[in-house]
Amino acid sequence: MVKLAWCTDIHLDFLDDSMSNDIVNFGESLIAGNPDAILITGDISISKRITYHLSVLERIVQRPIYFVLGNHDYYNGSIENTRVTMKELSNMSQYLKYLPTTPYVALSNTTAIVGHDCWYDAGYGDVARTNFAMRDWSVISEFASENVMGSSYGRPNYEIIKTISKKLAYDGVIHIQNGIKAAAKYHKIIVIATHFPPFEEAHIYNGSRGGPGEMPWYTNKMLGDMLKQAAESYPKVRFEVFAGHTHGKFDGKITKNLYCHVGGAMYSAPKLQTTIELP
Repeated sequence: MVKLAWCTDIHLDFLDDSMSNDIVNFGESLIAGNPDAILITGDISISKRITYHLSVLERIVQRPIYFVLGNHDYYNGSIENTRVTMKELSNMSQYLKYLPTTPYVALSNTTAIVGHDCWYDAGYGDVARTNFAMRDWSVISEFASENVMGSSYGRPNYEIIKTISKKLAYDGVIHIQNGIKAAAKYHKIIVIATHFPPFEEAHIYNGSRGGPGEMPWYTNKMLGDMLKQAAESYPKVRFEVFAGHTHGKFDGKITKNLYCHVGGAMYSAPKLQTTIELP
């Protein structure tokens, strides 16, 4: 049996570093149930602080930390540079495992984990009738350099935003798809770790499904479609998807062998979501 302690949207940058006990207490809560490893599905910190925060967690938990990044992890930096830094950190670390650096990880003879940050792709919801704006577009350089917010407070340039987002989403989907193909040859359970929920029903905000104006930036339809196809192609494999981003809890069965879990979260209050037990 493999035990994974899952957390998401922990936003450790919201904790005052002078109050180090907050982070220590959080790290200790993750290992209270003696898990074999930790799973983090993004929004760990911000670009300039994430290496520090992951290193602190590593020293506390002293066991593998499998992780993907979320949009907040790129704040005040670039996606490309932050990912390079995470790959370098993963290569140097005994315990930190950035999942996009490998097709999959075998947790046991039965269970494997596949993961990638991915991105939202504007596939669900209604972009044409929204004025919703993400802070991402002004503080992540891949968006900010394209001036997608313009020089005023008018409607964002959603066409450019969609182009950038869909490319990021596509790259992640291809990585996960290839990982599934490789892992499904040997494993009957595949854990999918990502940040952005891949199904519209998994976008929960304040206890209800998210609105059509927000949903384009809180979900990844491209990934959801691929996962449904994979579940159909591998009917004897059980797929367990873990995500974050919305801060709204969701647990649901999507198809007969495809399940999705999204963690509920609050800023300044990182917590263990659950301990997952897998054969």
